[in-house]
Amino acid sequence: MSEFDALCANDGDLADLRSAVRTFLRADQDDFGWQPAVDCWLSKWDAAFSIRLAEAGFVGLTVPVEYGGRGLGYLHRYVVTEELLAHGAPVGAHWIADRQVAPALLAYGTEEQRRRILPRIAEGRLYSAIGMSEHGAGSDLAAVATRATRTDDGWSLNGTKVWTSGAHEAHQMVVLARTSPLDPDHRHAGFSQFVVRTDLPGVTIDPIVLMNGEHHFNEVLFTDVHLTDDDLLGEVGDGWHQVTSELGFERSGPERVLSTATLLFGTIRALAAQDTDDRTAAEIGDLVARMVSVRQLSISVARALTEGQDANVRAALVKDLGTRFEQDSVEVAADLIDAVDDAASLRAMLTTARVHSPLFTLRGGTNEVLRGIVAKGSREAPSTDNAELRELVDDIGRRALDARASTPVVPEPVDDDAWRTLEDTGLARLTSEQDAGVSEAAVVLHGLARHLVAAPAAETDVLAGWLAATAGLKLPADGTATVALATTEPSGGRLVGTAAGVPWPGAATVLLAVRAPDATYVAVLPPWTGTPTANPAGEPRAAVEFDVAVEDAVRLPAETYDELLRRGAWARCVQIVGAFDAAVELTTAHVRERQQFGRPLNAFQAVQHSLAGMIGEVERARAVTALATAAADDHGFGSPQSDFAVTAAKVAVGRAVASVSTTAHQLHGAIGVTVEHRLWLATMRARSWADEFGTPAHHARRLGRMALAAPDPWDLVVGLGF
Repeated sequence: MSEFDALCANDGDLADLRSAVRTFLRADQDDFGWQPAVDCWLSKWDAAFSIRLAEAGFVGLTVPVEYGGRGLGYLHRYVVTEELLAHGAPVGAHWIADRQVAPALLAYGTEEQRRRILPRIAEGRLYSAIGMSEHGAGSDLAAVATRATRTDDGWSLNGTKVWTSGAHEAHQMVVLARTSPLDPDHRHAGFSQFVVRTDLPGVTIDPIVLMNGEHHFNEVLFTDVHLTDDDLLGEVGDGWHQVTSELGFERSGPERVLSTATLLFGTIRALAAQDTDDRTAAEIGDLVARMVSVRQLSISVARALTEGQDANVRAALVKDLGTRFEQDSVEVAADLIDAVDDAASLRAMLTTARVHSPLFTLRGGTNEVLRGIVAKGSREAPSTDNAELRELVDDIGRRALDARASTPVVPEPVDDDAWRTLEDTGLARLTSEQDAGVSEAAVVLHGLARHLVAAPAAETDVLAGWLAATAGLKLPADGTATVALATTEPSGGRLVGTAAGVPWPGAATVLLAVRAPDATYVAVLPPWTGTPTANPAGEPRAAVEFDVAVEDAVRLPAETYDELLRRGAWARCVQIVGAFDAAVELTTAHVRERQQFGRPLNAFQAVQHSLAGMIGEVERARAVTALATAAADDHGFGSPQSDFAVTAAKVAVGRAVASVSTTAHQLHGAIGVTVEHRLWLATMRARSWADEFGTPAHHARRLGRMALAAPDPWDLVVGLGF
């Protein structure tokens, strides 16, 4: 299987598993008549469905065979989970036990606990709740006051838990309790976890009812509940570590992205049967791009958990980004539904979604607390893929950055020293002459952008180099190159017009690509000698006039022009992520070093939240750009996979630019907008690149049209059906 399939969670046997669960859901819905629901993992409890799902082999996937499960990996459960959510299946009964309790038992439980509890979970017959929050301990779990006190024959549990989902139906609860006195200097110490049967004497469960009358939450009182050592989960005093490990599973799963998927996809399907204007298509495209990008980040957490890595920071990012997407999608869907002719069922789902929407950013830890985790956590180590190439590009970039003049010239010339080094090392024409792939080109483009190097590497290699090779034209062995793009029809045997916004127009070679109704014409233009203007980042741009005889141009298929645009859009996404990394590095250093009110800026919660929001947007952009890179590497830029992935990336990355740039400047203060500070080079390049090779709005319309035309928009999101 390809890297694209792997990033979409369709590699190996995952695609077959995805197909199998879809087949089961279609048949089960036909046989039993359940209707798709929003937030189904909380709102739809159907014990019989959970048993049928388990009998089909879709519960307890990660539970080892000796305990009644299938012994598969976390990604297998991820695939089944997202299919259940996307179809709005009634999964509430077994959800918590399968998602959190089973992994906790496998990690910390005794052999007796595993043999007693896990088989019932795998059968879909054991329902569990999680007892964490209290009246005085919401996101601040270290304030938990419920106590388990040692007795002669076990423990005595006293306290209260609130917001306990499904406790009134559950057979058991996993309860966090304090087992040692509070140490003010070590608030996270002294906690333990217990598996508490809900039918024990002293357990009282009272309902907490939502505003629409739904009952999911409960207040649970423990009064002198007798527990034995067999009920202890893990080690005494190790509860905090165990809880935070469990939260990685809870915070990063598909339910943080897909709680409203049935509403969104139902709306898209309804609109697909009608005439839809460009504005509506763009709104759909924006939603799909956000879903795809957060899903890619979520899958990366699933893979990290599978490999036993610490993914707490990325899990917090997924929860923050995903739940905000879910909330936003509800109101966008409300606007879209207004144009649907027959919308009764959609409006019913919308009503439920609006009631549940405030909960999205609360459960599993409020987003504000999670942003604190992100801001204080370490960023991911650089990828080890193409490590030598990364090191070489970083070395070139650092030397170029150190040599950069403090006051730039506008329009900015090519950094001749850096360009000579790129040519000497073979990086200037990496893919067009060195037979390297798209992933290697991404390393070069990202590294140069991160170090703010002024060099037309994308134009020379990814664009002009490919176009010349496709047209059978031979470019000079050295020197820069660029492309001039225009749309016109031949007239009188000539191609006449103006190519607007040509990047680096003073390049040694300028290749013209003209899109005609039925062909793409390619020609080498004479060296351009005009005076360039500049984009907002100071990079040279120009309107280049051309008058070329058709017989002097190479005629190629019309799709060649589309692929050239796609290559340019992809390159800009990679470069923008590099510029984002530069902005994050500068901003992180600034808030760490800058003192205000006697403290560094990063000690202030508001600054932490802003920085975390910025990092989240960057990681979301990186994840979807990686998907586009994999699609192009595996299938080529001319493929439908690349068309989809690059379009989604250009939307998601482009939409992130304003947020990342604004936050970076806000945290820098006035100094960040001065000409001598490097921040503006990163942010203004990102802003300028976002509008080249198609604006985010243009690509959002295209992505929305793809979703409307797809037999199933969910297939598009998961990388199937091409």
